[in-house]
Amino acid sequence: MGRFTVFVLSLLALILWIAVPEAALASETPQQKSERIRWWREARFGMFIHWGPVSLKGTEISWSRGGERRGIGGKGEIPVEVYDNLYRQFDPEKFNAAEWVSIAGSAGMKYMVLTAKHCDGFCLWRSAVDDYCMSATPFRRDVCGELASAAHAAGMRIGWYYSPMDWRDPDCRTVRNEVYLQKMRGHLRELLGNYGRIDLLWFDADGGSIPWDQSNTYALVRSLQPGMIVNDRLGLGPYNEVDWTRLDTNADYRTPEQRVGAFDVRIPWETCMTLGTQWSWKPNDRIKTAGECVRILVQCATGDGNLLLDVGPMPDGRIEPRQVDVLKQIGAWLAKYGESIYGTRGGPYTSGTWGGATRRGNALYLHIAKWEGDVLELPPLEQKIVRTTVLTGGTAKVAQTDHGIEVSLSAEHRDRYDTIVRLELDRSVDRAGVIEVGRGPARGMEGASVRLAQRPDPRYPPGDPRLLVDGKRGSTDRTDGKWLAFEGSDFEAVIDLPAPKRVGRVLIGSLQEQVSRIFFPRKLEVSVAGDDTAFAVVGSVDLGAPVEDAEIRREDFSISFAPVNARRFRLRAQGAGPSPSWHPEAGMKTWMFVDEVVFGE
Repeated sequence: MGRFTVFVLSLLALILWIAVPEAALASETPQQKSERIRWWREARFGMFIHWGPVSLKGTEISWSRGGERRGIGGKGEIPVEVYDNLYRQFDPEKFNAAEWVSIAGSAGMKYMVLTAKHCDGFCLWRSAVDDYCMSATPFRRDVCGELASAAHAAGMRIGWYYSPMDWRDPDCRTVRNEVYLQKMRGHLRELLGNYGRIDLLWFDADGGSIPWDQSNTYALVRSLQPGMIVNDRLGLGPYNEVDWTRLDTNADYRTPEQRVGAFDVRIPWETCMTLGTQWSWKPNDRIKTAGECVRILVQCATGDGNLLLDVGPMPDGRIEPRQVDVLKQIGAWLAKYGESIYGTRGGPYTSGTWGGATRRGNALYLHIAKWEGDVLELPPLEQKIVRTTVLTGGTAKVAQTDHGIEVSLSAEHRDRYDTIVRLELDRSVDRAGVIEVGRGPARGMEGASVRLAQRPDPRYPPGDPRLLVDGKRGSTDRTDGKWLAFEGSDFEAVIDLPAPKRVGRVLIGSLQEQVSRIFFPRKLEVSVAGDDTAFAVVGSVDLGAPVEDAEIRREDFSISFAPVNARRFRLRAQGAGPSPSWHPEAGMKTWMFVDEVVFGE
């Protein structure tokens, strides 16, 4: 297809776009929006698929492409002349759309999102407005069309990932950007107009400028698929300017990446995360276990979010058998315990190290990830507990008073990944307000001052030292504004209490997110001093070198010692050092995230 033909078709698409009826652009009420996205919130679990000619190399999609990434800089390891010609060899003869849909279904996934076009510009459909597409490959078949048909036949919801960035296109993010936008509109008209009902559109962002004519682009896609759900990334510019706590009015949900979103029942959100260590297929990749994936799914559901778990098909079109095995194990878990995930909302209890809760009607599900001692203590509920069932086995003792709820379960019945206790209540808990768990400064910490030996990294604001004693624990989302972050360095803080306090135990919160080079500390130390004396070490704990663990979680690490009466405490945490040899980014600086400090006897 010649450039003139592409230009004419793009111009026609632009004319049609301008003619979108005003009625299609009308705003919807909050109630209408809530109803439109209800199926997605109830689904909780979806499959992300990153695929394209790059699978022939086994490197990361788009990011391994050499050449200019216009707008953000940097380049990958594969020369442009090699990367951009991989399509000539792309012949995935074992691709079977119905099999992909079946695998997603066996995993308990309720929707699928395919990378129709990633940042490298390659289109996984037979496009009439772009030569760089499946039509030019030896395979020639329309991957998007076949997957949409298979999903519709199976009752599976289907959506497209679409990158507005195109690092290959010579007009994108240049003075000729409008020419590129004409092609982009043509892409969107094909993807949303040629394959029947499309349920989701997943735009991406790369931290660069966003010359995508956002308001009109949103209007275009919603006119083509009025019932479709659209994520937030079309409007995300430079990351240091993004307010991660708000949602563009044109978008339906937020998209924390490679991290579990913070507990939030106000703004819909979905964590997108890789099953392996990169988005596209990688030979001999380290993939997460089913147990790790289950814990991540539970963390998302209890935080009132979804999980979009990524697979990267192989060059021949098959999803790797190792990945399929993990997915089937997740599906087996959901077959047993899905009632506590599907169709629920997170809360009312806020999530934490202990775990979290989901709810639906008169049922409240406690997902207990970690037991502190023999009894889990939770704040009081207005509803009365009328029956208790442990879905994962055993019999729990539950005591309810006006002061709170106490749950105990024998150690042999505590599940390794998620102990699920179902509480049947005398009335619905759906409209219950948020109940904070473990919040508020510890007694004796009010008015404490904090001095840091080193300034926290400004990339994670606000960086206020008093975050250590404000009673608000950081979540599994590193961007929640409750963490102090340190890259490649240790942590040291001196805390001065208003008055001496008897202390024999100190808890220090930390975060692990190994995919982002965030590791727990190697060693923790507590020292005390009188008003005019030097610090003396009273307790320490050696946590050892980091071991490979794909689960994202926060922990409160405990340091116990002979009780002392003191006012001044010095806390030190030794970082993990360079990324270990088993890490994909071995040798690079690691991060340490620290939050709430709690003193006890």
